[in-house]
Amino acid sequence: MPGAALRRGCDRDGHKSGHLDSALTKLDLGEKAKGPTGESLDLRGSIALEQGKFDLALHAFTEAHKLEPDLFAPRLHLGDLFLREKRYAEARAVYQRLLTETNILISNERVRYGLLIIALANHEDSAARSAWENIRFPTESPAYYFAQAAWEFAHGNDRSAKRWIATASKILEPPLLAWFARPLYELGWLKEKPPPAAL
Repeated sequence: MPGAALRRGCDRDGHKSGHLDSALTKLDLGEKAKGPTGESLDLRGSIALEQGKFDLALHAFTEAHKLEPDLFAPRLHLGDLFLREKRYAEARAVYQRLLTETNILISNERVRYGLLIIALANHEDSAARSAWENIRFPTESPAYYFAQAAWEFAHGNDRSAKRWIATASKILEPPLLAWFARPLYELGWLKEKPPPAAL
């Protein structure tokens, strides 16, 4: 099964329905037939990250990068791993490097949002304001809405923050929101754990 089809199959049959083990089974079959690719290793790492198996995720993202150094996703997901682990200096280094390597708006917005979360978590007011101001409307992802929410949460305005999230929920599909919601949950601003993010 080609890598792109494998990813679509895992997303549809495994990830979106919450059956990460089913997705791993399909991934194992695909890799057994064709061998691992950068994309399959990245998907394996993303599943491990959602399962909280951080060492396995780190290994998979590292191997994906070794196999296909030009792939953007494994490096982005490595930053996500560090962010999830609250290894903020390492996450920032990854995201700042990636910011210079992409002009794809959705990827750029995600990286900028990660940098905003790091600055807010570290109470770095100047860096947070700069990151926040660099996530502009119109947007192709939930980044703008969740950046506003993160800013409001960090400044004690929970009601306003929740309104921004409610607005995003009305406009965008739920699977798109999960990755952006997760850091707010990790920081204690959202009480309900978001579903697994779209891989």
